[in-house]
Order: sequence, then C-alpha cells, then structure tokens
Amino acid sequence: MDNKNCFDFLRFFFAANILLAHLAELSQNEDLFVLSYFSNAIIGVKGFFVISGFLVSKSYVNTPSLKDYFVKRIKRILPAYVVVILFSGLIFSLFSSYTFGAYFSSIDTYKYIGWNLLFLNFMHPCLPGLFDANLHCAVNGALWTLKIEEGFYVVLPLIFYGIQKIKKSFLLLGNLYLLSLGYWFVMNSYWNQPLLAKQLPGYLCYFITGIFLFLNFEWIMKNKAGFLLFAVLVLAVYHLSDLSVDLLYPAAFGIVVIIAAYNIPFLNNFGKYGDFTYGLYIYHFPIIQLFRQYNLFEKYDPFVMAITVILITFCFAVLSWFYVERGFLDRFKTNVQKQISTTC
Repeated sequence: MDNKNCFDFLRFFFAANILLAHLAELSQNEDLFVLSYFSNAIIGVKGFFVISGFLVSKSYVNTPSLKDYFVKRIKRILPAYVVVILFSGLIFSLFSSYTFGAYFSSIDTYKYIGWNLLFLNFMHPCLPGLFDANLHCAVNGALWTLKIEEGFYVVLPLIFYGIQKIKKSFLLLGNLYLLSLGYWFVMNSYWNQPLLAKQLPGYLCYFITGIFLFLNFEWIMKNKAGFLLFAVLVLAVYHLSDLSVDLLYPAAFGIVVIIAAYNIPFLNNFGKYGDFTYGLYIYHFPIIQLFRQYNLFEKYDPFVMAITVILITFCFAVLSWFYVERGFLDRFKTNVQKQISTTC
C-alpha cells in the first residue's frame, strides 16, 4: 500500500469544517449563519470515522501485539483529552459567575471532571456558573464523538477476529454495515431518538466502510474511476433529489474520502510541520462558548471575532501537538523500536 497520502489534510479539513459549523451555531449571530451554508459538523464527524476505520485497521495489522495496538490508541487519544478536561475545569473558574470558593466547592465542578474523564460527557456537560445564557451550557460539546472513537478501537480487534474465523470479510462487514443502518433508522426515524441514533451502533457503518476499503484497497484503486463515478452519483442523488439512498450513502461517502486521500499528491506533505487536527477539534468548542458568554460576536465585528476564535484555537492546537501529543507518540515509537531491536 502506498504510504503517500493526504490524510493529514483531510483530517484538518474535516476538523475545520466542524469548527466553522459550530461557529455558525454557537455564536448565535445572524451574520455568521452564512458559515452553515458550506460547513456541516456531522459530515466532518462521518469523515473522521471513515478515516479512522481505514487507518486504525492499517495500524492494527502492522502492530505486533494486541497490547501494543491498545497502547498506541490510548497514547493518541488520552493524553490531550485528559489535559483539555483538567485545563477546562481549572481555567474556567476565572470566567464563572461563581466565586473561586463556591466554584471549587461545588460538586458540579467535580462531576464535570469525573464524568468527562470517563468519556461520559452527556452525564454532566456543564460547569457551575458558566455559559448559562448560551445556546448550550455544555463546555465542550464536541467531545461526544471520542467515546464512540474509543469504542471503535475496542470493537476493531473483534471484527478482525471474526473475519479470520469465517474467512469472508465481505459477509461479516456487510452484515455489520446493514445492522448499523438499521439501528440508525429505528432510533432516528421510528422511535425519534436522534441522540441514541448518534451513538456507536449508528455510526459503525462509516467505520466499517473504512475497514472494508482498507482490506480491498488494491482492488478499489485499480478500479477507482468506476468506484468514484458510482460514489459521486449516489451522493448527488442523495443531496439533490427526494430519492432515498441512505443505504448506499456511507459507502459512497467513504469511497470519495479514501480515493481522495491517495489522489491529491500536492497535499501529501500537508502535515510535515505537525498534526494539529486533534487539538483543533478538542479546543474550538469551549473557546467559541467563551466568546459567546461575553457577547463578543455582537459587540464587535462578528467576522473579526470568528477569525480570532480560529487563531486562538489554532494556537492551542499547536501547543497541544508539541507539548502533549507528540511527546507521547515519540516515546511509543522509541519503545517499539527498542522491542524490535531486542528480538531481532
């Protein structure tokens, strides 16, 4: 498999897409609603899950042991996640309507930290005296996807075990794909429970698509023109007509993402200075919320404030990469190289 790709750009693109969508929604500024015409947070999330299915499958296959696989996954997600939760719990005491004493003696502060460290953000999304007049009081509403991502990491070895047992990857992945779509339909359309629909079973079809595309990569790339035409037609019908093609949408969407990753060569070095995507994703929401709490989008030019939010978020993303994320990844790579050298 060719290692030249632009996944770094695509992840950054999807993260930026989510940031702009949240700016349009959370700012509650009419001028910024225009951002919603060319950004969509859910599309960004779907893109992340397709890429995750593809790249985590590749990581799993190329990792010598199950233990190393889980260590890699933990070190990629957990350090920066823990930092943003603890940092939010501490630094937002400066912006709470509660006094320091009341803030740090409130059980709600520790409920926020505790539940969020367990990835159960929905159990206690808010901090005391913060963002009460905003559209949502949630400190970091973007973090809900990370418990799903962690769940995918756990499920993937089981999926590969099932594939090895039955020797028919298409059969297993196809059934999981259909079950995921069925779950989404029942929860979202039949029972009218969109929050339940947006959990691991409902998004599994995108992760499964990424796995399938990884396992059949050579075949897909050999026939990429035909697959791309099929995918574009499906997506066009989905977005431009009343015909329902929900059954094919995740597969078509995934095909476009993965083919694009290996066919835009001028973007292959996008991440040469660092991978700032994760930081962009986990820091943008609370920064927007803080600007909204002080009505900065109304007091000043909303587009200037939006650009300011983006720049501040990017600064946090850069700091997160260089001072948190990269250090853990470098240590893991060093440890793996030592293990390989001692066994050779």
